[in-house]
Amino acid sequence: MDSKERNYKIELTKLTDEDGGGFLATVPALPGCMSDGETLEEALANVKDAIKCWIETAEEIGRKIPKEEWYRSEDDYSGKLSLRIPKSLHKQVSDIANKEGCSINQLIMMYISMGVGFEYGKQQINITLNNPTTELPAIEEFQREKWRDYINLNNQSLVKLN
Repeated sequence: MDSKERNYKIELTKLTDEDGGGFLATVPALPGCMSDGETLEEALANVKDAIKCWIETAEEIGRKIPKEEWYRSEDDYSGKLSLRIPKSLHKQVSDIANKEGCSINQLIMMYISMGVGFEYGKQQINITLNNPTTELPAIEEFQREKWRDYINLNNQSLVKLN
């Protein structure tokens, strides 16, 4: 394997006819690394070249090159997570859980879900900002919609948004 050939997760998207058709291949671990092709095979071949170019450029400018990514199935995860935290934080989490009427586990799961949702939202905003053909909603409305979705998903009245 060439030293520039690395294994990274590649996301493939079918492009609409308005966007030129074919397929777009992006590499989430390498910001800005993408390519396209008329077929899936062509898009994959082209994105491999794009990865090599991205790595060469990163080496030239002294940018850190992310580690390779390997596919992991959901079956590789147990759903259990062991976590060590300071006593003072444990007390704070316990107090908040008691106040909310839920277990510490439920509270931590909710906070992790909120954080993951926030990161997803940032990615979606970044995609929207980098796509000049997309109309941008007012940020306040975008936030309201996301919070409404979150609240509806969790069947909890965390915040009243109007």
